[in-house]
Amino acid sequence: MRAISDFFYNASGIYQTVCNYFAFLYRYDWYIYPENVKDNAKKEKVLEEYTKILTYLDNSYIKKLCGDIALKVVKYGCYYGYIVDGSHGI
Repeated sequence: MRAISDFFYNASGIYQTVCNYFAFLYRYDWYIYPENVKDNAKKEKVLEEYTKILTYLDNSYIKKLCGDIALKVVKYGCYYGYIVDGSHGI
């Protein structure tokens, strides 16, 4: 079944478009909200940590990673993989 799905994905533009549409239908956005910030925290420190977290998420390419995983799920019916957390991203 996976070989057939791969064949039709490469041979049929309509099948490829439908698979890509459903895989990338969701936007995979994130929202960061500081929860454990004390009242006496310095604004510069909070902004520095916030920027560090945003940079980490931007370097992780979460949207592409999740879209690629969703495309494999649409094409093959399942996905087996590991998410490894690194110092610069996922």
